[in-house]
Amino acid sequence: MTAPRPASAAARPPRRRLLRLLAGLYAAATAAALVGWSVAGDVAWIQPINLTTFWWSLPGVVLAPVALLAGARRTAALLAVPAVVWVWSYGTAFLPGDPAAAEHDLRVVSFNTYVHTPDTSHVRTLVEETAPDVLVLQEVFPPRETELAGAFAERFPHQHVIQSPGVGGVGVYSRFPIADVRPIGDASDRSRSTAVVELDVDGRRLQVVPVHLISPCPTCGASLLERLELEGDVRVAEMRSVVAALSPDAPAIVAGDFNSTDRAMPYRRLVAAGFHDPQRDAGAGLGFTWPSTGPTGALLRIDWVLVRDLRAVDAWVGPARGSDHRPVVVDLTFRD
Repeated sequence: MTAPRPASAAARPPRRRLLRLLAGLYAAATAAALVGWSVAGDVAWIQPINLTTFWWSLPGVVLAPVALLAGARRTAALLAVPAVVWVWSYGTAFLPGDPAAAEHDLRVVSFNTYVHTPDTSHVRTLVEETAPDVLVLQEVFPPRETELAGAFAERFPHQHVIQSPGVGGVGVYSRFPIADVRPIGDASDRSRSTAVVELDVDGRRLQVVPVHLISPCPTCGASLLERLELEGDVRVAEMRSVVAALSPDAPAIVAGDFNSTDRAMPYRRLVAAGFHDPQRDAGAGLGFTWPSTGPTGALLRIDWVLVRDLRAVDAWVGPARGSDHRPVVVDLTFRD
């Protein structure tokens, strides 16, 4: 008479089938997200998926090798789908930079100063610690503009702030002379104003565009999907107007608070226009910037410095201080 199998052994096949089913659903959802991202772009329903790609694909990186070690090869193959998405999207962030590429022509810092911070001490501390050649700021409301103009008069003798009534301004603070300012027309009645600020960097032209794309807007629609659709449309229009305003004959920097991640259409539009991401090219780590404080730390990367016809030699995110965003620091060289 054959002895009955232990209960644990009898339960194993159904459990494995359930795990394989869950892994299959996970893989199918990942494939659907990729198709949606590639085909649909920034439509409302895909935006939350794009925004959280790092987090929903990360479990696959852990679970796929665990399943393989447990002998569940089919389950491991299914879990490899989100794992590959994560590695493809974020794996290079953990590769070491080039220690020999330390020399740079200019350092650029971008920072959302946060409207609810009562003074500018956090901005002044950031400048003292990072010593930028070009500082790009967001949420520079008129009283803050006046205070910073005095505080930075010697360090940054060349300043230009573009105000948007009610939502603050974006500004460029530079050691180098401002040779020209070309206003960029507002993409919509909800857009924040900006301009191409052209600098003379020791005889070289450099275009800098400070941006603060439309923030999440609770009053923009009757439903969440309507809000997301409007916000996505406005951000794409804002970035289209920025790209159109740039001259192809001079290097360019677009920096600021984009209120979207590197999977969204504003980022993709800049990349399609020839821009590169210093955090990807030369930085270490994920570059997450928001929220700057709290029990979780930064969860999303919505602040960027992207460059065209410049080479990044280093990039990093500064510490949390006085704002709900972390600053972005980039060291660059000219290609010629």
